[in-house]
Amino acid sequence: MRSAQIAGVAFVTGFSGAIMPGTMLVLTIGQVSAHGFWAAPAIVLGHALLELVVVAALIGGLRQVLRNRAVRGTVGIAGGAALLYMGWDMYCNAAGQAIDLTQRQQALPWGMLILQGAVVCIVNPYFVAWWATIGAGQMAQLKPENAREYVAFYLGHEMADVVWYCFVGIVIALGGRLISLSWLIVVCAVVVAGLGVWFVYSGVRAMRDGEVAEEATKGKSSGEEAAIEQERGR
Repeated sequence: MRSAQIAGVAFVTGFSGAIMPGTMLVLTIGQVSAHGFWAAPAIVLGHALLELVVVAALIGGLRQVLRNRAVRGTVGIAGGAALLYMGWDMYCNAAGQAIDLTQRQQALPWGMLILQGAVVCIVNPYFVAWWATIGAGQMAQLKPENAREYVAFYLGHEMADVVWYCFVGIVIALGGRLISLSWLIVVCAVVVAGLGVWFVYSGVRAMRDGEVAEEATKGKSSGEEAAIEQERGR
C-alpha cells in the first residue's frame, strides 16, 4: 500500500513535468515523424537511464541526511515551494497551449536516439533545478525506507514519461497534426499546487517535530546529569 502511494505521488508530479513543451518533446516529435512510433519509447529509455543515475545519487546522498527532521523539513519546504511555483506558472501559461506535431528532423541511428534522450535533459537547466528542488522534496516527504519503495518511486516517475510520450508517438503515427493542452495543463497545475501545499505543511511539521524531539533529548540529558550529580553527592 505504501509503495503504491509513493508511486502514485511520483507519477502525478512526473506527469505534470512531462506534458510541458520542452527539448525532449521537440526531439520526440521530429524523430517519431522520421522513424515512426518506436522512436518515442527509445527516447524515453535514454531519459530513464539518466534519471536512474540521478535517483541513485539522491538516494546515496540524501538517505542518511534526511534522517534529521530539520533537514527533511527544509528540503520538503523548498520542494513544496517549487511545486507551488510550478503549479502557478502552469496555470498562468495554460491558455492557448498546443503542440504542433508536423515537425520533422533527420532520422538518427537508434543508439544515438537513446543517447539523445539523455543529452537533451542534461543540457536543460530546468531538469537539474527540478531534481534539486521537487525531486529531492519528494524524497524528503515520501521517505522511502527500503528497496521496494525506492523502486516504486523511480518507476512511478518514469511511467509518467512513458504514458505521455507514447501517447504523443501514437498521435503522430496516426497522422495527428495538433494536440491542445490547455485543460490538461490546468488540471495538472491544480494537482501540483495541492502537492506543493502538502509538501510545505509536511516540511513545517517535520521541523516542528524535530525541535520537540531535540528539546526532549536535552531534557532527558539534563535529568540524567542531575541524577548523576545527586548520586555523587551521596
